[in-house]
Amino acid sequence: MQIKYFSGYQRDGSQVLVQRSSHGQHNLFEEHAHDFIELVYVVHGKGRHRINRDEYEVRPGDVFAIMPGESHAFPDVKEYSLELVNCLFQRETIAPYLPAEPGALLELSYIQPFYRAAARMPRRLSLTSGESTEVLTQLEDMICEGKEGGAGAQLIVRHLLINMLIRLSRIYRMQQAPARPKKPLSVGHDILVRNICKYLEHNFHQKMTTAELAKRFSISPRHLHRVFRQETGKSITTALQHIRIERAKHMLTVTNRSVDAIATAVGFADTSFFNRLFTRLVGCSPSGYRKQGKQRSIS
Repeated sequence: MQIKYFSGYQRDGSQVLVQRSSHGQHNLFEEHAHDFIELVYVVHGKGRHRINRDEYEVRPGDVFAIMPGESHAFPDVKEYSLELVNCLFQRETIAPYLPAEPGALLELSYIQPFYRAAARMPRRLSLTSGESTEVLTQLEDMICEGKEGGAGAQLIVRHLLINMLIRLSRIYRMQQAPARPKKPLSVGHDILVRNICKYLEHNFHQKMTTAELAKRFSISPRHLHRVFRQETGKSITTALQHIRIERAKHMLTVTNRSVDAIATAVGFADTSFFNRLFTRLVGCSPSGYRKQGKQRSIS
C-alpha cells in the first residue's frame, strides 16, 4: 500500500493545502495512507469510502476525516465519478495557534486531537445543503488565499481552518444531541419532518413524487403536506428545490461540468426550468454565478 507524505504536497512551504479533485474511470482513487490529517468534502457523486476496514456510503455534503496512519480508498469510482475538495494539514500546523489551556475546546470533536494524541475526529459527518454552503465557502476562501499567496496568506488559511474545525464540531454536537422536548401533540410531527428533511437531503438527485414520499413514510399525501408546512413553513417542493439549487451552486463553484449536466445531476429534468428557478432564487443565472466564482478566485 502506498504511503503519502505531506512534504510531497507542500507548495512554497504551505502548511495547509486545499485542492479540488475529480475521480472516475480514468482517475482512480487507490488505497493509501499518509502522515497528515485529511478532510474530504464530497461535492458530488456516490459509492463507498473505505477507511481502514470500515466502509461508508458516500453522499454529497459528506465530510470524512482521515487521521495519520489510517488507510482509505474509494473502491468503486470506476462506476461512480466523484467530485471532491481535499484539505490536507498536519497536527503541528494547528496546535500552536490554539490556547495552551483548552477549557471548553475539549468538547469540540474536531479540536480534541490537537490536545489528546489518542483522540480522533469523527470519521463521517453529513451536512445539510445550508451547512454545506457555509463549509464550502470557507474551503473556497482557503483555496483563494493559497493561490494569492500574499502577505499573511498562510496565517489567514490556518485561522480559516480552525474556524471550519470549530464549526464542524458544533454541527456534529448538534446532530448527536437529543431532540429538544416539544408539546406532546407535535413530538411525532417533529420527528417525522426531520426524517423527511434528511431523506430529501440524501436523495435530492432522484425523481420523487409526493405520493411516493407519503408511501415511504406511511402517511397520506394530504397529511404529509399539512404537517411539513406546519413544521417548516414551506412546502416539500420548495424545500427540495432549495436543496437542489444549493447543491448546484456547489458544483458550479468547484467543478467544470456544463450547466446542463449539473441540472441533471441535482435532479432537474428540464434545464430551462432549472435556469429560471436558479436565477429567481440566487439572483443570477447559473453561468453568471460560475463566472462570479471564477472572478473571485482570480482577484
